[in-house]
Amino acid sequence: METLNKAFELYVCDLNRREKKTVSSMQRIWLRHIKDSIGDKNIKRIKHDQINDWFYEVSKSGNGIANRCLTILKCTFDIAMRYEMVEQNPCTFIKRHPDLQRKRYCNEDEMKRIFDVLNRKRTKDNQKHIDFIMLLIYTGCRKGELASAKWDDLEGNRIVLREHKTDDKDGDRVIHLNDQAMQIVNRLERKGSSMMQSKYPDKFWLQVREEAGVPDLRLHDLRHSFATFALRSKKVSLVEIGNLLGHKSPKTTMRYAHVMDETAKQNVNDVGNEIFNSIQSSIKNC
Repeated sequence: METLNKAFELYVCDLNRREKKTVSSMQRIWLRHIKDSIGDKNIKRIKHDQINDWFYEVSKSGNGIANRCLTILKCTFDIAMRYEMVEQNPCTFIKRHPDLQRKRYCNEDEMKRIFDVLNRKRTKDNQKHIDFIMLLIYTGCRKGELASAKWDDLEGNRIVLREHKTDDKDGDRVIHLNDQAMQIVNRLERKGSSMMQSKYPDKFWLQVREEAGVPDLRLHDLRHSFATFALRSKKVSLVEIGNLLGHKSPKTTMRYAHVMDETAKQNVNDVGNEIFNSIQSSIKNC
């Protein structure tokens, strides 16, 4: 009997052949949400209604993970059709949940509280976690990018990653280091090939965010905060922010355009004052 799990094995082989970076994450998702629920079923007998019911159950764990599962399942059925295991893809007419972009970021007061907590918790054992978090704050890079950085990737005031999330279709990922980030990098212990002694300071971050009064703030939200502070500085454009964050599509960076709306009142006042000040002498002469 040809099962859905067998079709997924074929899909994984296809992903490995194309050297895709997301194979391991897909396998974890499959193991957790699909393998035991519908994976062992005869693939020829799986119908649209069964997929719809399964999607409803997975959605109880969150709309985002349900959408991710549905994408993997659809691709698996596409592979199954290629190998003539099935004639149709029962996922075709299943509607995904709307993609809602999270807009959580730090304001100035929250960022100050985070730094206060980091200073209070500064010990020899915690220092590696603190350095990691502060580099996320000052660079806006992804957690995985920083965790994978090697000393050989450091070129002056840049970290150049040849292998990264989208290196199969994009070029090098360049993480630009400002003066504050360089101070942190320069004090790191050069022990081994990896720059960071702390790979993923998630448990330490849970303590920091609780003590700072921001229990809902994820490490990834520090990336959003970097972009928000950049926009509020009025010195960096959306296009330039996209370059700093490693976005290849301007559409991705547009999620931060809401900050421009929030500061629109101050911006228009600044423009009005600039115009008024430039013609003030003319007004007095009239």
